[in-house]
Amino acid sequence: MVQKTQSHLRFMGLVSSINSPCLFTGILIEGEPPVYVGIFVDDIIYFSSSDRVEEQFESLLATIGNVDFMGQVTHFLGIEFTWHHHSDGHVSVNLTQQSFVETLLETLGFSSRNQSTFTTPYHSGISIDTIPTQPMSSLDRDKL
Repeated sequence: MVQKTQSHLRFMGLVSSINSPCLFTGILIEGEPPVYVGIFVDDIIYFSSSDRVEEQFESLLATIGNVDFMGQVTHFLGIEFTWHHHSDGHVSVNLTQQSFVETLLETLGFSSRNQSTFTTPYHSGISIDTIPTQPMSSLDRDKL
């Protein structure tokens, strides 16, 4: 399924990321923002800042087989998505693996009283698509 889906995404004009062959991006409608797509086996997640582009992607994807569109993502590959719609029209999203970790700890018999949390090295306010893709030394990365 993955290879079939990947070839269909390329047919749509999407190109895979240099960092991961399962991440794609491209322009589906001239003059509209790009669509971003991630696939893992038979799970697909996609995003565009344009509803028209998302609708076009869904239409094209539905031509390759039976697809269930489940609305706004809440969970994907053990990651929980929490969406915040702001009064100025902006949208932000928080990603966490807390439920995955809690299930894993419970399965292994660990008590929730012994848990501690740590934040990621991601700096809030920096757009992910503006992070440089060229290799950086750890010293330069620490300055971000």
